[in-house]
Amino acid sequence: MSTSTVTVPWVPSRDEVIKAILSIVKPSRKDVVFDIGCGDGRVATTLASTYGVRTICIELREDLARKAQKLARERRVEHLLEIVVGDMYTFSFSRATIVYMYLLTSANYLLRPKLDKELQPGTIVISLDFPVPGWRPLKVIELPQSWQRTLYVYVKGYSEVSIDVPLSKLRELVGGRLKEELLKGIMGGHVKLSSL
Repeated sequence: MSTSTVTVPWVPSRDEVIKAILSIVKPSRKDVVFDIGCGDGRVATTLASTYGVRTICIELREDLARKAQKLARERRVEHLLEIVVGDMYTFSFSRATIVYMYLLTSANYLLRPKLDKELQPGTIVISLDFPVPGWRPLKVIELPQSWQRTLYVYVKGYSEVSIDVPLSKLRELVGGRLKEELLKGIMGGHVKLSSL
């Protein structure tokens, strides 16, 4: 059986984007963060050093995986990071409780059935700049001071279009891993983060 894939170019996540991610999620040491297409590891190592959270980095390019390993050593979080040189289309996401990805809409589209199948209810998915076709975001966060970057925040068990979840159930699903401000107001609404 052949599977279509999309190769995604590496573009590093800017510091203000990483700062915004830190303002959205609050993982505990029980969480497992997956950084799909981790590049040089700057998002993963920042999450690991800030929260002490276990992070699994999936990167197709060996040269970038080596850079991520080097950065993990420099930040003294190599014990928290598992850096896998591999294909995101074949790697299992079943252990993830939080997923970060900066891919392309076409890659997100191809990855979505795998995420639908493997992610557990309550898993938070944050996609930079590119939506996941067929999913409704919990929030769309515009970062105007960051070259017009947009974060799409999804929650497995909420974001599938056919599922309607009350706010109380959504709070239970995310288990405190999202900052409460994101759960206030209209679900799916746009938010501008002005003070990071």
